[in-house]
Amino acid sequence: MKNNKGLFKIIALVMAIGLIGAILFVTNSFIGNPVSASFAKKAAKKHIEKNYSDLDLIIEKPRYNFKFGEYIVKASSKTSIDTHFNIYYRNGQIRYDDYDSYVLGKFNTLSRLQEECANLVRPILSEVQGLESNRTMVLVEKWEYEQKNGAIQLDMNFDRSLPVDMQITLQSDLENPSLKNVAHLLETAHHLLTNHGFKFTSYHLYSEHKDILLMVDGVQPADIESGNLESLLEDALNYEDKDEDYDVEKGEDKPEAPERIRVFIKDGRTQ
Repeated sequence: MKNNKGLFKIIALVMAIGLIGAILFVTNSFIGNPVSASFAKKAAKKHIEKNYSDLDLIIEKPRYNFKFGEYIVKASSKTSIDTHFNIYYRNGQIRYDDYDSYVLGKFNTLSRLQEECANLVRPILSEVQGLESNRTMVLVEKWEYEQKNGAIQLDMNFDRSLPVDMQITLQSDLENPSLKNVAHLLETAHHLLTNHGFKFTSYHLYSEHKDILLMVDGVQPADIESGNLESLLEDALNYEDKDEDYDVEKGEDKPEAPERIRVFIKDGRTQ
């Protein structure tokens, strides 16, 4: 009996060690391990000393990307809001960093300007019926062009007169997303933003309320100011479903889709 108990204890110990080993293996596969993370951090420090010693950078705790089996170390400047980038470590060495694209390429600056603009327009738009709790987003329209725009400088302040083309996506929860209401919402939002000194090259709208989903893309200020926005939205919505009486044999072509504007409505209540 004593021998059996000893054997059971050994088997239980081996199973426990095996289970712990399996857990550690799975954990390391997804979040890495402290030893490798330490090596990654040391390598990142040497990489910074060699290449960016003049930037006064601090580095964060390495993050493990299990998809690529690499550690990501974020480096940030103590004095420059737009100077931050990632350093990638794998198989015992630094693979590369994204300083050129994120800092010199102005990705960080443009992203920050987008968010600062969105933070300014959200409370303004909350005055519009249907946008009270909006989660509006602002995006640079011509990203590649703006990266080369000499007016965009590292750490610059956001200015409403900044010569950058931006488009805006309004996120609403319209209870009645009729085209008349949609047109009124876009008109009201545009005039309100214009009065506050904001200029956007195009407007998009996303609304989801209960079972009704609405998406509008490509509306430009000229469309809004034309006074015919509702008709333009109607043409865009009906285009795909139109059964136009055109005769191919007589050389009649199917009407082209309305330029730029796209409208999509899905009403789950009718399905």
